[in-house]
Amino acid sequence: MIDIKKVQKQILEATPVLGRESVPILDAVRRVLVQDIIVAEDLPASDISAMDGYAVSHTSLRSVSKQNPAYFKIIGESPAGKPCGAIVKEGEAVRIMTGGLVPEGADTVVKVEDTIEEDGYVICSIDPGCGEGIRFKGESLQTGEVVLHAGDVISPLEVGALASLRRAYVYVHRKPIVAILSTGDELSDFHEPPSPSKAMCSNLYALAAQVVEAGAKPLCIGIVQDDLEELQSQLYEALHADVIITSGGTSKGKYDLVHKAFSSLDMKMKFTNIFDKPGKPTVFGTIRKKLVFGLPGNPSATMLSFEQFIRPALLKMMGFQNISNASHNTNDPFSLIDSFNYGQGGNKEHHRAPQIPLGKTLSGNDNKYLKKKKQVCNTMPGCLKIVGR
Repeated sequence: MIDIKKVQKQILEATPVLGRESVPILDAVRRVLVQDIIVAEDLPASDISAMDGYAVSHTSLRSVSKQNPAYFKIIGESPAGKPCGAIVKEGEAVRIMTGGLVPEGADTVVKVEDTIEEDGYVICSIDPGCGEGIRFKGESLQTGEVVLHAGDVISPLEVGALASLRRAYVYVHRKPIVAILSTGDELSDFHEPPSPSKAMCSNLYALAAQVVEAGAKPLCIGIVQDDLEELQSQLYEALHADVIITSGGTSKGKYDLVHKAFSSLDMKMKFTNIFDKPGKPTVFGTIRKKLVFGLPGNPSATMLSFEQFIRPALLKMMGFQNISNASHNTNDPFSLIDSFNYGQGGNKEHHRAPQIPLGKTLSGNDNKYLKKKKQVCNTMPGCLKIVGR
């Protein structure tokens, strides 16, 4: 057994960063840019109005006051998206709306609240200052400017910026494909009728959900029976993925075949046990440079092991930087069963993790079954006879 910190370090050292793919900007949310985004043209592309008002030449506003207002003849209108086309001369004005193109000859916009319009003229009694009320060409972004950098994580803010730059597609790191197998004759799936000798393969779905939550793509291969040849065959097919996860079959029982299957595929074993429960029988290695994780069968231990070991690896594969080795926080639903989560008390006595991991403490009904289990154990004889599988 080795220490969890060493395990996490070994995994990240063996984890590659995946290549790039071009995706629509909406599909790029929560993904990492591969290359810088450079402005191809000024933004705004022309001088536009920052408010509703009147576009005039500032020379016509000199010496204006409430006692000496200026009168401008309105020669046209410039709504947003519909340029006026007129040339503004001294003593003339163009009615303009927010986002409207500032007409030639105008260099100032007087906001509508500071004017009075009557009989085709607009009266101005305030000088706002030359250039006021205008967003000039390139004021927001200029050609050649780097607006986003490789390694940046795309959020809705960046999507808006990319759309403003007319970038419909961007290059981001590829999402890893994660193949998931659950092993064991005792497992069943939704299409099978319930049986007292079978357990639902909840790990298959829980792990797939964790993969989706991490931003990767799950490939659910399904249940693999306790048959070495079948397990080898399914693992061989799973090598088309970037990461392989198995649950169950990693202990030392007669039907725990995962170790043998991994060895038959020339797996380069990095470790076979971690420091303590839950998740002690965890395996990690590589096959043909693909990451392979053998997780325990207990659902709580399986999900906790994913958070501790696999999620950081997936994040690195997708280009995320500054990945914390301990990806789960002190308030996560696994804190009470995690032997290493000292901040929340953790699983100091290394109890077996619950079969249904809801992050809840034992209820009165659970305690009843614990008492029953203790009574049964106390009445059992001192030796056991093996009568069958």
